[in-house]
Amino acid sequence: LLWVSEGLSVYYEMILMNRAGCKSRNQMMEEWKNSIETYENNEGKKFQTLAQSSYQTWEYGPFGIAGKTISYYEKGPLIGMLLDFKIRHNTQNQKSLDDVMRMLYWKYYKEENRGFTEKEMKDICENIAGENLDDIFKYIYTLEPIDYNKYFSLAGLKVSQKSENGKFLYSIKRNKKTTPLQNLI
Repeated sequence: LLWVSEGLSVYYEMILMNRAGCKSRNQMMEEWKNSIETYENNEGKKFQTLAQSSYQTWEYGPFGIAGKTISYYEKGPLIGMLLDFKIRHNTQNQKSLDDVMRMLYWKYYKEENRGFTEKEMKDICENIAGENLDDIFKYIYTLEPIDYNKYFSLAGLKVSQKSENGKFLYSIKRNKKTTPLQNLI
């Protein structure tokens, strides 16, 4: 589960700097854009799932083999974003990925003195979100392309893509009209 322990840590690195006032919302969104570009421009996304990158790190290293594998440092934060947006949306911003992380810590580390399984991680996410999250978890176990706008729109954001010199370039913009609920992050 390195995609959780390392990948979600990268997501928190991005948002905590914003929460602390060290980076603006625009700077944080620029980091998100860069994270999407790094992952989407890696041909390894066609060959290795996020779960496989966690399991195979001892074989290929944490950053893998360019063009053949992916890194949980690249795709893990993207999954963190999707989960956070979905949980915040489903709970009217009363809960977030923070609640998932706290629950995992208290239930499994403090109470049961152990780590957690993939199933337990998914169960906690779904319990807090209040619905089945197969639509997000499939991105961990399959090579299916991520539908960024499906989740970013929950936060009042739009992801645009263009191709230039053989590379995908992305932008993230706030929608002109948003509801208070969409101002999640």
